[in-house]
Amino acid sequence: MNPYSPALSAIRTSLFSGHRLLRSLGVRPPARTMVLNYHSVRPSQLFFNSTSTETFERHLEWLAAHCEVVDFSDALAPASTKPKVAIAFDDGFLDNLEYAVPLLKKYGLKATFFISTGFLQRDPVILDIFARTFQATAEDFMDAVALRELFAAGMSVGAHTHSHRNLLDLSGLEQKEELGRSKAILEDLLGCPIQSVAYPFGVPGKAFDHPTIQIAETTGYTIGGMVCWRAVRPREELLRIPRFTIVNENLAELEAIVAGALDPIGWYQDWRFSMRQTYPQKKSQALTFALLGQQWLAELANQKIIFVI
Repeated sequence: MNPYSPALSAIRTSLFSGHRLLRSLGVRPPARTMVLNYHSVRPSQLFFNSTSTETFERHLEWLAAHCEVVDFSDALAPASTKPKVAIAFDDGFLDNLEYAVPLLKKYGLKATFFISTGFLQRDPVILDIFARTFQATAEDFMDAVALRELFAAGMSVGAHTHSHRNLLDLSGLEQKEELGRSKAILEDLLGCPIQSVAYPFGVPGKAFDHPTIQIAETTGYTIGGMVCWRAVRPREELLRIPRFTIVNENLAELEAIVAGALDPIGWYQDWRFSMRQTYPQKKSQALTFALLGQQWLAELANQKIIFVI
């Protein structure tokens, strides 16, 4: 999901405005759990999904001061008085080690790095795809030595398949190969079990489905990350943990995201996935908006909104 497409940017702007209005009226949300998902962190020559080192440090400073930062594996633990936030990275860019890890350590924080192992092995086909997509070269990604250094620095590592292909473009056997191969490579390299996975592209119904989840479970994964812009619910399915894409948001936007300003986008993603699984042949807009309306009301009923007088 491109957070800066014109349509989505307009929706984001409206939801941020609504959040500011609610805050001005003294409304504050309950403590929540969020997973913030980054890709690349670098000071210059940014890719389209890069966060500048300056912005990333501001994010970490705010998170360390206002949130409880936990490991991705603890995302289902209930939040207390402060928001609970897990930090994740996808793909395996070398700048994660060069810039993100030193900043994380500076603020005493950890993150989980989901690695596409084709980059580690310098697979020419996979590198060619990313060269065309990101204008990135092999030198822009971690190799085995760099990943071991990142792991030794106390960071967590998960799998992001081998070739970073959309799993829904593959057969069941190919999905199992992608998920199993990356897990085996990482376990051999790091000498520890790899139990977490993040689905490439991540959007439910577009990048994975229920059969994919079943394949991930039988492959040995116990927790999985998707791209869904909302908080983690207390009874979340372990292999469908929502993660929020973060790129260059300012601090006011980051605070609003953690507080839930953009959760309606995630509710829509959930219901679109549900509709595609339940009604695979139907694409009625009327049905879509009916389901979304039901989800919106259900979510609002579950929110324990507090008015500060």
